[in-house]
Formats: sequence, structure tokens, C-alpha cells
Amino acid sequence: MSTPIRSSGRRRLQPSSRAGNPIRRAPNSGASASSISSNDSEHFLPMSNIMNNNSSNVQVSPERSRHHLARNLLAIACLWPLLFLIIPPPTADPAHMAILSAGINSSSKSFTNKFQSIKKRAHDKIDNIRAVASRRVNLAAKTQFLREEMSTLLRRKDIVGYGPDRPRVAVVVVVPQPSNGNNVGRRAKGGGEGDEESRILKGALDAVQSVFLTTDRNRIFIVTVVMDGRGKVGTFEAKLDDIDAGRTMHRHGGEVHTHDHHHGQLEGEQKEGEGHYHSEKIHTLYNHEGMGVSASRKEAVHFINVLSRKHEQAGIKSPEEDLILLFLSVDSRLKEFDDDNRTWLDDVTDALILSPSIEQNQDISNKFPSVAKKDSKVDTKPTKDGTMQPSNAVSFAVDTSSSDTEGNVEIHSSHVGVTLSFDQKLRPRPSSATGQQLALSNGESYPTPLTQSATALRLRTYNAFPASDEALTSHYSADLELSFNLWMCADGIDVIASSYARVVVDPVILSSSEKDISGPLAARIVSAWMSGHGDDVYADKIIRAVAERSAQDSIIGMTKDHSMSDRKILVDKIKVLNDMLVRISSEAKHSSSFPTGLGQKCRPFSWYAQNVHPQNDFHEEEDLNDAKKRAWMNGPTTKQEGATNENNLPSKPLNKDNMNMAIISKASPVNIKYVDASGGHAEHPHKGATDENGKFGYVHDETFLIKNPPTFEIKDEKDRGVLCKKGDPNYQMLTKKVFVDLPNHEAAEKRAEHGLAKKGRAKIFCLVYTIEKNHHTIPAIKETWGKKCDGFMVASTKTDRELGTVNIPHEGPEEYNNIWQKVRSMWSYVYDNYYEKYDWFHIGGDDLYLIVENLRLYLESEEIQLASNGGQYLPNGSEETQTPLFLGRRFAEGGNMDRIFISGGSGYTMNKATLKTLVVDGLPKCRPHFHTFSEDVMVANCLRQRNILPYDTKDEAGGERYMPF
Repeated sequence: MSTPIRSSGRRRLQPSSRAGNPIRRAPNSGASASSISSNDSEHFLPMSNIMNNNSSNVQVSPERSRHHLARNLLAIACLWPLLFLIIPPPTADPAHMAILSAGINSSSKSFTNKFQSIKKRAHDKIDNIRAVASRRVNLAAKTQFLREEMSTLLRRKDIVGYGPDRPRVAVVVVVPQPSNGNNVGRRAKGGGEGDEESRILKGALDAVQSVFLTTDRNRIFIVTVVMDGRGKVGTFEAKLDDIDAGRTMHRHGGEVHTHDHHHGQLEGEQKEGEGHYHSEKIHTLYNHEGMGVSASRKEAVHFINVLSRKHEQAGIKSPEEDLILLFLSVDSRLKEFDDDNRTWLDDVTDALILSPSIEQNQDISNKFPSVAKKDSKVDTKPTKDGTMQPSNAVSFAVDTSSSDTEGNVEIHSSHVGVTLSFDQKLRPRPSSATGQQLALSNGESYPTPLTQSATALRLRTYNAFPASDEALTSHYSADLELSFNLWMCADGIDVIASSYARVVVDPVILSSSEKDISGPLAARIVSAWMSGHGDDVYADKIIRAVAERSAQDSIIGMTKDHSMSDRKILVDKIKVLNDMLVRISSEAKHSSSFPTGLGQKCRPFSWYAQNVHPQNDFHEEEDLNDAKKRAWMNGPTTKQEGATNENNLPSKPLNKDNMNMAIISKASPVNIKYVDASGGHAEHPHKGATDENGKFGYVHDETFLIKNPPTFEIKDEKDRGVLCKKGDPNYQMLTKKVFVDLPNHEAAEKRAEHGLAKKGRAKIFCLVYTIEKNHHTIPAIKETWGKKCDGFMVASTKTDRELGTVNIPHEGPEEYNNIWQKVRSMWSYVYDNYYEKYDWFHIGGDDLYLIVENLRLYLESEEIQLASNGGQYLPNGSEETQTPLFLGRRFAEGGNMDRIFISGGSGYTMNKATLKTLVVDGLPKCRPHFHTFSEDVMVANCLRQRNILPYDTKDEAGGERYMPF
């Protein structure tokens, strides 16, 4: 590190007590004896000096007179009990009063009143003198008394809201640099939301705000925000100040409220100053040059440790209180729940801090299986107060968010059992807990191989970690090291499915570089965690896999050397990159922050691979991959050999517990050889199309757009500002809601062009339905996405060769309430004329925008290829049967989960097996003469009768690929 982190000068943290109020000492209780003012010494002399003064006949000064007056008043005060013998109390017996009052004249009553006044003043003086003397003599004792009272108070969690078995939380939020570091701070003052820097800063504010909205402020120790690669950002700092001062919604006890901007009063109160005071809870650290996530977290935790020690030295924190540490990513916010009595911190506390009760310990050990591991190298020991503290961590369950063109946010809840793991290239991938893992806790919690967007652990657990490599700059690489620390050197990571420990992740905030790992960082991880204990075999295979991935990425776009075969180019590139990564791995061991000696301090990686990450069987899968690569690099084999070798095995089989595996298992394989179902084109729905003159037998040229692709242009320049306006809902849809994966699309095109792909790209037939009065919408489709389809046709009520529309008559009238009959004829026409030429068939309305690049990549993915071949083996191109796949946005008809259909709004996609089943077997028998507008429901019903169910097309983050809204 060339530049240290600098602390914010705007804050001075104050010790806090219950409700976040500052602890106020008694007047002068924190000062030494010499701190009493000289004025006090002059006005309240020690009693011995007063008693030793003699009267004198000499002229005295006014000051001297006051001394004499004090002496006289003192004498009177000392003799006042004698007056009770001559001045009876008001309740005395009348006879007694008569005897005592004999000889006293009528003025005695006024004398008594005057004497009582003098006596009161004398007592006041004496009390002041005694107070001064007490402060001087007993200051040390009183200070010790206050400390003991504070320690007693801190043990009363019912008063302060926290304690050893109810600890506070310290939150760390690292604000990373954007993928292009030059953008830092450029648009911080109101830049567009599409700007990466603005998205990151807004995400950080939302993350911090969510902490105060979901966490009792009494139990927040500190929220540390690390601005990596940045100085102060004025608007960002101002908003942090508002959150810290309580001027935004926050939780205090069981109440959620906000305070007036100026006076600090609770919202809704009329009087100023009647609200409660908030101690400062947010502290900002700055690193102008940027260190990365791992180093930033380390500096934040160092600050938290220093602050904790200062609080303990000041007597305002119990040493037995082990703080809970929460790492929260800027793309995540803690999820809100409507519960005034319980928060996520209560659930996390139950998981991390166990009470002394043996029965309760056993119950929680059953609920959180990782607590009870017998082979842990980190012992679970009782603290001074008797609480048991296991060294495990809690990874929060992850829901995802998405927004539509109008800014409406939709939350997609994750399923029970969803976890995060990685592949042989150390890239993150979604996974799921096994049925056995879920059964151990009745589904309440389950282990996860990797932490996700929010992770909670005890501060002492983090401080005991043997590995903290400051060179791991991305969020994912830092989380990977954190996960290895927790599993191999502690007791693991749990996800609590039935708790409030959930976050909502916005997948567009962080760049892909923050959520992935580069080759050099992967080499450092391998070098640190896979040395010794026979782990070298894992290290070699992962380094090799990373090199192959990097080589494939780098060769795309490279000028082709015609003197060498493409395979030779790739082989040479892999060797160069493999040697480079091995060198980086070796050199990393000599860097200052590189962790050493992990083999003696922690479990080996082989234990992790076999016990924590068994789904990623490195030995078996890597050996098979090696065979596949050797076969590919050595050139094609015979067709018979290709059909039987290991080349058909996937890198990741479909999980048996996966919903999609259950969906495709219900469908029977379909022989995809074409069968004539037209019946001579005599009746609907196989009568076919008509030409411009209304004559049947017309066959549309579906490749006309590829042969003559139109160019996209805005004819009226005045419309450009309107059409391209950033606030336009369509612009927002294409920049916020969806992501066109052009890099992977172009890479796939290059691989196909250079012969690096095993087979050509998937061929897609696109079908649009409309009517003549809406033909004005078709040119825009042709100029944008239509020409990217391999085959394209518009089914309409009029044939127009230039426009590409085809009149396909159908049974019944041309009306909205008869779309079912229209679709029956359309699919029959497509099957009769184009079935054998294409792999996939997609249908949608004239208001559809299809991102063909993304669709093609999805259809070519290993998951879809595997599913279309039954879920066990990848197809090799020689198959005669295929598993039907029906893809799109799933909905439950009338809320009935047994009647799932696919919305026609975003369209749906079918492979050859599904189209053949629908046209040949379904349409003749499935309500053939029914008239209805709900064609999407009817298609789903027909396919359901043949055990073909809608496939779940959500992405890895739970986001929808098909969006009808």
C-alpha cells in the first residue's frame, strides 16, 4: 500500500449508552482535584480556617466582615438546639407552652421568624463547604464508583439493549471503484443513474440505510464505510450525515421513525427539542489510490478493533461482549420485515452466540449443523459470562430485484436450499443444498460452500483468521478467501432459510469484474490454499482450467494465422498462459500480505472438496474434461466413436432435486424425424397461406431478411431526441432491465467462424403475428431484431412480399376472441414448411422486442442442450430423439400451480420435439374448434396433456429472461 486509509475529519465518535444517547458524567466527575475553579476556593474556604479566625477591634475590610458574619452564623447554627427549650414546636401541649412562654414579651414571634431565616442561610453555607471538601477528598473514589456503576449497567441488557449474549453489530461496507477507475467521482454530483459510479454510490447509500432501517440502533456499534479509490464526495457525505443523524427512517427499539431535519424531534411532534439525541454511528475511511476489497475490509476491521478497545478502556463496553461483524456488499440491502419485536440481528445472534443451557446448545446445534462439527480445529469454548461461542458464520439468503420501465421494483425470492459454489475455473456458480443437508435441520438452515452478498461472523473469529491477502481486489475474490477461512480454519457457513437474515441484491450495480476472478487472482488463491497435504493435484488442474479459459477469451478477435491451425493456436496460447499463472503462483508466496503456513493451521483443500463441495468432483470431472480436450485438439474421430466417448458428459449435470430435472423427466423423448400431418392441405389448420391474389399454396421465403437486411435509420432527425431520450421507458428497459451480452455473442460468432465450436450456432425461426392495420409496426421489427433471426415471417391477414407478411387463413372470423384458431394455423404452416431447417421456433406479437443475441446464447448453453437430451448427456448431433422443451415466462392459471402456462406477451420458444408434438399430436385433439383469445393458455393445456410442462427459464440470480411487462 502506497497510501494509507485516511479517517474522515468530520466525525468524532462518542461513547453511547442506551437509546444511543451520550453518556454524561456528573459535573467535574471526570476532572482532577486541581480542576476546581479558583472562585470556588475563594467563596468556600475550608472549615478549619473559618473556625480559627479571632475577632478584632481594628477596622476590617468588607471581605473580612463577610468572614466574621460567617463565623457568627456558624456559632448560632451550632447553638440552635438550645432554642428548642424556650421555643416550643407548634404541636406542643398548651399548658407546656404557657409555662415556657412566661416572661416573653409579644415581640418573640417576629424574633423567631428572623432567627429561622438566619439558620437556613447558615445551613446552605455549610452544605456548600461540605460539597467542596467532598469533591476534593473523594474525587478518585467517586470516579471509581461511576465506573463500577457503568459496568453494572452494561451487564443489564434489559436497560442498554445489548450485552455479552446480545452483542452489537459492526458493519463494513466497501465502496469499490467502477470497472473504469477514471470515472470515479466524475458524475457524483447528480450524474445519470446509468453511470456506473452513480449506481455504486447509490447502492452504498441504500445498503447503509437498510442497516438503520432493519437494525435496532441501540445494537449498532459502528457502520464503517470504506471509500476505495476516492476522496470525499460532497453529496454522498451529506446523505450519510442525514442517515447518521436520524433524518431518514430508522429503527429505535421496536419503533421505526424519522426526525425533523433541524430540531431532531420525532416526526409528528409539535414541540421542538422533544426528540431523543442520536450518537454518531457512521464512520468513513478514505483510500485515494485504491487498494481493493480485501485490504479495505482489513483496514475497516482494524478501526473497529481500535474503537472497541477504546470503549473498553473507558468502561463503556464490556470485554465479554464479542461484537458481530457484518460484511455487506454495495449491491445488497437488508430486507425489511413487518415485525416490531424481532430483526435479522436476533436470528444471527441465535446462530452465533449460544447460551450456557445444555439443552439449548443441543437444540441450536441441531438447527445449525456446522456448529456441531467434531473435526473443527477452532475449539468452541465458554466465555467469562458462560456463553458458548461457535466459530461459524451466517451467509444471508439472497433475493434479487428488477425494475420495469416505470421504475416499479419487483423482488424475486430465492428458493430454500439455494447456495453458491464455484466451478473448476474458480468462477462462481449457483448450487443447491442436498436433501440430507436440509433434513438435518428440517430445512431451517443448510451449509453453503461460499458466502454471498452479506456475511455475519463474530469479530474474534475474523481476528483469528490466518489468511488475509490484501492483493485480492474484487468482491468475489475476497469472499472466496473469507469462505476458505471459515470452512478450512473454522466451523463453516450456514444459510438460515427460516430467518430475517435476507438481502435483496440489485444485479446491475456491480460490474462483472467484481463478481468474477481474474487469472492472477486465481493463481494467488491456489498458491495459498492448495499447497501440501496432496492438494497439488487440485492446484495443477485449476491452474490449467483457468489458463484454458483465459486462452479462449484472448483468442477471440485475434488475427488468424493461416500458417497454423486454430487448434495449434489455442494449444500454444494455453501453454503460455499456464506457465505464466504457475510463475505468478510461485512469486505470490514472497509478497508481504501472502498467507503462509495454512497447511499447519487449517484443514487441507482436499477435505473441503470432498466434504463441503462434493458436487464439484475435481478428480472425475477434470479427468473427463481432459479427455474431451484431447479429443478435440487431436481432431474429430469417427461418428461411432463420437457417439460413445466421454465427450457427451456435461461439466455440471442437472441436479436430481432440481425442478427443471423433474419437468423434463415427465416428458417422453420424441422422434424428431418429420412426419407429414397436412392431410393434403385440405382442411384447417393445414390449408396453408395465400399469395397477394388470394391463391392457396404460397410458401414464404423466410430468409429474405438475411439476403437483404434493411438498415436502421431515423428518417426525421427531430424525432431522434425524443426516441433516444434517456428518461424514455424503452431506453430505461434496454439500459437497466436487460443486458445485451454482445461480448459472449461475438465470441461465439468467432468460434464458429474459426471452426473452434463443435457445431454451428443454433438456428432460430422467428414468427410474429399481426393484422393488416398494424403493418406499420413491422418495418421497425425488420430493421432491428428481425434480421438477426435465421428465419423470419409475419403471419397476418394480407400477404406483402416486400414487407414479409403472409396471409394464413384459419377457422372462424378474424377477431381478438379467435386468436386460438389463428395460432393453430400459424404453427401448422410453420411445421409443414420450415420444420426440418431450424432448431428452435419462437413466436410473439407485433409489439415484441426480441434480443436474439441473448436468446441464441441461452439456447446454446450447456443447460438447455443437456435438458433437450434428457438431462444426463450432451447431444452430439446424431440423435434421432429429443426431449421436448417449452420455454418462456411461467404463470399459474388462476393461481393454480398445477396449471402453469407461458405468457404470450414476451413470446415462447419451442424446440423441434415440442413443435412436432403440438402440431402432429396436440392440435387435432385439443379443443380443435374452440374460439378464445387465450392462445397461450390453450397451447400450454395441449402440451400438458402430453406431459410437456413449461421449463423454468430464470437466470442464475433468479431474474426472468422472458419479460412480458
